Amino acid sequence: MMKTIILKFSGPLQSWGIGSNFETRDTARCPTKSAVVGLIGSAFGYRRDETEKFHRLNELSFGVRIEQRGSLLKDYHIARSVNQAYVTNRYYLQDAVFLAMLSHEEPSRIDAVAKALAYPVFPLYMGRRSVPVGSDFFQGVVEIDLLSTIKSHNWQASMWYQKKYLRGSKSDKITLDAYVDARLLDDSSAPMFQRDRVESFDLMNRKQGFRPVKSLQVEIQIAEKGKDTEHDAFQGIGGV
Repeated sequence: MMKTIILKFSGPLQSWGIGSNFETRDTARCPTKSAVVGLIGSAFGYRRDETEKFHRLNELSFGVRIEQRGSLLKDYHIARSVNQAYVTNRYYLQDAVFLAMLSHEEPSRIDAVAKALAYPVFPLYMGRRSVPVGSDFFQGVVEIDLLSTIKSHNWQASMWYQKKYLRGSKSDKITLDAYVDARLLDDSSAPMFQRDRVESFDLMNRKQGFRPVKSLQVEIQIAEKGKDTEHDAFQGIGGV
């Protein structure tokens, strides 16, 4: 039986660097596979120079679904040394929500990853140490394949965002963008190549390789709880 881990990344800020240098720390618009592999390595207690262990984590199938896009925030930052001040620009996603999903043909490997994520050795972050994962980060394991999960799992946007969407829409469904390892999607579309495959996290030789990715759109039924249910203080005490 195929198993899939579901992770939720949400909070005021998160950042997923893809090509940063000292002066500019950018962010991708959704979690990258290399960042999630690094997070899982932290959960296991791997050190940066344990390259072979991270390479094995690359074998996990990966997908991400955008629940709530959020907006881009630029943080003007000054770092000081003894004789000099450096101006840096750091970018974050604010008020964004994503679901990341991981699977593997061997259920035992997913069980081991799930246990590590539930009881991590090192603290887990959403790209930077200033943005730890939320309390609902680990959503659990489902016994279906990743592609089916990404097409069917309940919409996880913030409640205020769901209500705002429903007020402006006549439909009780929403179409969400998703990105998966190209081999998971059996169609004729050409893959994109994203530079987020872990080659090395070693600080002296940090490298990323290219990973083929395919995009898809999924239509999700909006759960009843997302509807605008304004509280009536007089409900339950009779007519007024």
